[in-house]
Amino acid sequence: MTAAAVARHTSAPSRAERGSVALEFAFAAPIVFLLLALAWTYGRVAWANGHLEAGARDAARVATQARSLDEARQDAVAVLRENTAPVPGCAGSSALRIDGRFEPGETITVTATCTYRISDIGLPGAPGAVSPTSSFSSVIDLHRGIGGTP
Repeated sequence: MTAAAVARHTSAPSRAERGSVALEFAFAAPIVFLLLALAWTYGRVAWANGHLEAGARDAARVATQARSLDEARQDAVAVLRENTAPVPGCAGSSALRIDGRFEPGETITVTATCTYRISDIGLPGAPGAVSPTSSFSSVIDLHRGIGGTP
């Protein structure tokens, strides 16, 4: 192949190929943006669920340090709301349940739930709200006084 033939094959695209890069970008851009929006949505859900799980864990640990079941509920709800406060709407809709016997050596389980919106991201087809649930169990210390007794 001569130098002139090589130059013809490596020169600028022909008139028929002009604009093909812009057309390819026009097809690929929405797909790329949709994938980025999905990644953002999944990241936001994981972030919010992490706050709920941390709240359930901390609430269970705080509840095992209380002297009465009523005090355990109050402290656990306060800790759950504090942990879920960064998630818009979650702290206000949080609910907590304590299962198990509140006696030394027994295991109690704290189940926490809240509802937060993901439709405000603007992703087409995203559900309006998500209501995850998280549980954590903790053992009440055998040597801990319950009900005011040492």
